Amino acid sequence: MNGEQAASHLLNFEIAGNDRRPSPLEELVVGLYTELRPGLLGYLRQMVGSTGEAEDIVQMAFIRLFDQIQKGSAVEDWRSWMYKVSRNLAIDYLRRQDRGEAAATEWMAERERNAADATVEEQMSRREHVETLLGELNERERHCLLLRADGLSYKEIAGALEISAKSVSVYLARGLKKFRREPAERQLGTQD
Repeated sequence: MNGEQAASHLLNFEIAGNDRRPSPLEELVVGLYTELRPGLLGYLRQMVGSTGEAEDIVQMAFIRLFDQIQKGSAVEDWRSWMYKVSRNLAIDYLRRQDRGEAAATEWMAERERNAADATVEEQMSRREHVETLLGELNERERHCLLLRADGLSYKEIAGALEISAKSVSVYLARGLKKFRREPAERQLGTQD
């Protein structure tokens, strides 16, 4: 069952043969699920290296979201909160599995595969290039770039990574600078 089907199922369920309207809480969670699930999956696939594990983590994060909303928690930005919770759950998962963070994401590869003019060989070459470049970034730079590529604002990234928006700006600038360096500079380890 894909995300849209699951959301539809949640809104259209029946209890003991009686149609029941979803509560405002259910509608809110389903709306957030529909909006945030694709981006969270892409981000988490990058972190854990597995679509199945990423799905599990997203489900756990939405259970926590439901609990927080039900408790009446005053969260200013649910999107940032969800990325932060999801990131923390993924880190916990990786610690339990004694695995390192994956260097590239399936969602990035999917975007490259969809490039209209690129051959399979060119797509693989681009993906390897991106993986290499991501490997040269420190953890904060990598997370900031991936979250920004996923459409999060500086404020949302700051909330997800628990850093200031100014720090996000610095990490993004440094990461982009490293991406734009000439190959010869990278081989020499030249710092600008």
